[in-house]
Amino acid sequence: MTIDKITLQVLANHTRAAAESMAYTLHRTAYSTFVKETQDFSVTLLDAAGSTIAVPMDLGATWFPGISYARAMALIPSYEPEDIAFTNDPYSGFLATHTPDLHLWKPIFHDGEVVCFTGGHIHNTDMGGAVPASLSRSLTEVHQEGVRFPPMKLYRRGEINEEILKVMLLNVRKPEQNLGDLKALVGALRTGERKVKAMIDKFGVKTFKTGLAGLLDYAEHQAREILSSIPDGEYSFCDYADEDVIGGHPCRLALKLRIEGDSAVLDFTDSDPQVMASLNVPTGSDPRHTLLLVGVYYVLYTLNPGLLLNAGLTRPFTCIAPEGSILNPTFPAAVGMRSLTCARLRSLIFGAFAQAIPERMPTAAGNVGLR
Repeated sequence: MTIDKITLQVLANHTRAAAESMAYTLHRTAYSTFVKETQDFSVTLLDAAGSTIAVPMDLGATWFPGISYARAMALIPSYEPEDIAFTNDPYSGFLATHTPDLHLWKPIFHDGEVVCFTGGHIHNTDMGGAVPASLSRSLTEVHQEGVRFPPMKLYRRGEINEEILKVMLLNVRKPEQNLGDLKALVGALRTGERKVKAMIDKFGVKTFKTGLAGLLDYAEHQAREILSSIPDGEYSFCDYADEDVIGGHPCRLALKLRIEGDSAVLDFTDSDPQVMASLNVPTGSDPRHTLLLVGVYYVLYTLNPGLLLNAGLTRPFTCIAPEGSILNPTFPAAVGMRSLTCARLRSLIFGAFAQAIPERMPTAAGNVGLR
């Protein structure tokens, strides 16, 4: 089945509106400062394979348009209607990247078949561990960063697992805030489900499923079109994260960006080995992990503000980060303050692209967003 361009654009608008409704629900009903004020949360509409189809533009974290839930989803043997799965373990499925980030996802069924998922995360105020908020550069193992839950079902057929919830709340310093934010995220996932069912009623399930695949393909086309406009070649850039309070030396981040026609390789091989401080970025050897590509999204959006923000953008890119490096640490390396490293990682990617197209790119910069 094929889908015409007008219907595809209409579906793109509907999916983005669904994601924005999810974000609004979560933002308005959350309890904690992390979620309500700093907007450290994400929501996403996912296809049946766990690839991001749509994210909001104006609410929440802006570095998740290419996030994949696939590896975490695969650790759940089967799904039933009204199930909700979750994880916060940085080393199980490599969806969560530090323990305060609690990721949830919910299957959406039509005629007994999973047609897509809604997903999202909240940054919990505290997940236990050695220090309040579970984050400190001085922590040296993930065991010190709070209680960890591998991918498992929190809800089964609409009923919450009270035993899991009790374990979670018993081990944190602010249980009332964690529980309030958790319920807000569950409400957001259910909001997304209602929006999806309305889309299926409007377009039909075949058009809906074909459209999701078409949206990924179109975003890939947009990304490849941008890469084709950049001169082929290898462009290198180096930057440092100087917050290693244990090793006492700056952490070197190095990138060799190879543009090859309409594809690109990001080679981080010359970056430092993993460190004792909690600056490591857990990516699980995923060649398209969203944290390795976060700067790429900003580059692409700078060059084409009309981009569809979904996982199709990641397809032309391959990342190389050796196991045991600061960008691909091995268990049980501490990862809580990985955001400090990611800020420099974005700068690194901007710096490399600025060498390739200096007339079109701003200088290397750290924290930037899509707004």
